[in-house]
Amino acid sequence: MICPHCDKNLLQRSRSGHKCGYCRKHFALDPKVEGAGLHDVRIRRLTTKLTDAGRLVCTVDQLRYATEHRGRPAQAFRGSRGSAGCLGVLGVGALIGAMALKGTPIALLALAGAALLGLAVRQVVLSDQPAPPREHTTRWTAGTFHDTVVPRWKKVYSALPAGLVEDALVRSEPPVADPAFVLLCPDRTVTAFLHANRYPQRHRALLVADLRAVPRGLPVVVLHDASPQGCLLVADARAVQPGRRVLDAGLPARAVLDAEPRSVVLRDPFRAPELQIRLQRDATWLNSTELAWYADGWWSPVAAVAPKRLMALAVRAAERVLEPPARVPLQKSLVAQAARVAPARPEEPAETRRRALAVGFLTWPEPNPGQHPGQHREGTA
Repeated sequence: MICPHCDKNLLQRSRSGHKCGYCRKHFALDPKVEGAGLHDVRIRRLTTKLTDAGRLVCTVDQLRYATEHRGRPAQAFRGSRGSAGCLGVLGVGALIGAMALKGTPIALLALAGAALLGLAVRQVVLSDQPAPPREHTTRWTAGTFHDTVVPRWKKVYSALPAGLVEDALVRSEPPVADPAFVLLCPDRTVTAFLHANRYPQRHRALLVADLRAVPRGLPVVVLHDASPQGCLLVADARAVQPGRRVLDAGLPARAVLDAEPRSVVLRDPFRAPELQIRLQRDATWLNSTELAWYADGWWSPVAAVAPKRLMALAVRAAERVLEPPARVPLQKSLVAQAARVAPARPEEPAETRRRALAVGFLTWPEPNPGQHPGQHREGTA
């Protein structure tokens, strides 16, 4: 790791006791003690990036998500060709030893060699069969990360890096007197981030975490995870009060799939099947790829979205939910409307003649008795 004070590359023997062996100054985090990826230089670099160089205030949980692995883990299989090779070598060695020795061990070695070769063949056969789905969770829980990073950092530097606050210490401002809309978000990290940056006051928003706390009569913005529960929250918000404007501003699964190597992706294969049934019935806006991704147990937390992008998402949602509904342009004339309903038919000759006689100053040309029907004499005016 790099010393945050003198920029020296510290080997493990040069940083015992969280103290640099060159400048003799203490540092807060050691990746060998606190956890892989946790060291002072990285925490400072991540904090600068998350706060957009001091333009935003971020929470410790947002920092925790920034230290997580990105993308889905590699597919696991029931067997391994590497293990098959090792078992095969051991099995062949046992058979060779059985042929070289004499006495009782011959049968035992031959039996062990045959068993090892059988296991090697089994490993080869199962190397192409996917393993059952396993749970894939975050590297650190919220409690573990808070107990690991915050006390150590405060002990060495007396305070957290500039722009970083603890989630539990973010105080919710009093609700605005005349809110323009309701922002519904069950994630405590996201609501703490929005409160810390005074989003409710700037956009006249009422932040709530439960659908039952949403007052009637106001439009609703739902900010949720890319998960079945998040999608169903949007459907429930629309069903509670039909006709009310409900804007889905949550993290869509398609965005996670498009940027999966850069997204925090988690897995819960033990999800209740009722969720998937409701998802197919109520979340009609999901496509087949998104439904299959959810059915496989994957999801992504909206709190893991980069704070700058998350704030832009919330601001754009406030602008959209307050936009007046689009109006259908009026028809220019009743004639134009009738023309679109029924196309004009060609006028009959008899109708043309009746209109001409009604004018009164025209005499319609009549054919001569001996004239060809297609020829006419000129009329008089």
